[in-house]
Amino acid sequence: MTDSVDKDDSVDLSPDALARAEAALARLSDDYLRWVEADLAAAQACLDSGDLSRLYTIVHDIKGQAATFGYPLVTAIGTRLCQMLHAPSPPQSGIFRLLHSMQTVISHRLTDDGGAQGRELLKRLD
Repeated sequence: MTDSVDKDDSVDLSPDALARAEAALARLSDDYLRWVEADLAAAQACLDSGDLSRLYTIVHDIKGQAATFGYPLVTAIGTRLCQMLHAPSPPQSGIFRLLHSMQTVISHRLTDDGGAQGRELLKRLD
């Protein structure tokens, strides 16, 4: 028996099932902004208290969900922040700058690539 890969990765969904899935995602998207704002506040509290381990956990969760809900900039910035937090002595100013950038993306609702404002934000982080 040989292993074969099905070239057609599509899934047959009924229009009703697809509509229900899209409606569920829309409801979760509305909730996402409340969740992420609370998580960012918790992340800031961790930074303020110096709990970098907990900060990493929160940021890792945020970055993992962000693109699903239309915020790939948060994912990109969160990835950088997680990498920084793994460094032996991560710079406090760098951590603050990245966390603040994530907060800016959410507070300004910079979905997708964030347009000109998103590009400028990423440019300042380089």
